[in-house]
Amino acid sequence: MAYFLAIANRKGGVGKSTVSVMLTYAFALWSNKKVLLIDLDAQSNSSLILMGGERWIKAQRTSKNVAAYIEDRLYSIEQTKIYNYIEYEVGDIEVSPGKLPDISILPGSLNFEDLQDELITYYSRNQTPFRQAKTKCSEHFRAALSFANSFSDIVILDCAPGISNATAAALKLANKIIVPFRPDAVSQFAVDRISRIIEGGKKFEEVLSIPANRRRYVCLANYVRKNRRDGLYIDNIAVDHPILKSFIPAMPAVSDAFDFLGEPQNMEEKYGEALRPLRALHQELLAVLPF
Repeated sequence: MAYFLAIANRKGGVGKSTVSVMLTYAFALWSNKKVLLIDLDAQSNSSLILMGGERWIKAQRTSKNVAAYIEDRLYSIEQTKIYNYIEYEVGDIEVSPGKLPDISILPGSLNFEDLQDELITYYSRNQTPFRQAKTKCSEHFRAALSFANSFSDIVILDCAPGISNATAAALKLANKIIVPFRPDAVSQFAVDRISRIIEGGKKFEEVLSIPANRRRYVCLANYVRKNRRDGLYIDNIAVDHPILKSFIPAMPAVSDAFDFLGEPQNMEEKYGEALRPLRALHQELLAVLPF
């Protein structure tokens, strides 16, 4: 039985793909876990980081991506198997010379947003009310994603900004949601809003009444600068929301790790000075997550 970990925030540019890939590597290399990343963002950033552009383009041409998988589950008369759409042995980090970690990915697709519109149209046929069609669409995604349950130890769901039907399904399916945020004035509102959605559409006052250790989500500060203002923004969010003590600093090493070099390297070479905060995050999550 896989543990589903979603990385989500309504706000864009907070580092969801960065965190998704970092944790994929951390759990695979340091926890010796079999990790599957499902890229639910049409921008496909996590796919490009793990696969490189050439392999990602090939996955689009050969229909080995999340959009093709979801679409085939809708129209195919044959039973659609998720493992036929997955790319195996991805990443540019090796455990030891010649040995890759057990990482695979269901790649993102530029067609994913259009597919979600197509699903709404499909489920709206016969004058089905829009809200009901939207619910059916979300359930279609949830059922499709749940088939990864027996495939890996950990399934990381890299969600797109906003709350699409696919993201709504991922939030329902996930055992835990990590909400990355930038310490700025807008993030408080974004975290407040997604916390309500994660906890089942409750009013914000009802979310606050849930003990922090029983909430389905935890926040992670990202792009943190060494100044008093960032600290104040983090403290403000921590008043109302569970938040990890670990954080990802704003440093070039994090953005440099976006590059897919193609040549195998180790974690130290990949993340440089960002390795220390990543280790701290990994260790803290081991104490929070049940594996």
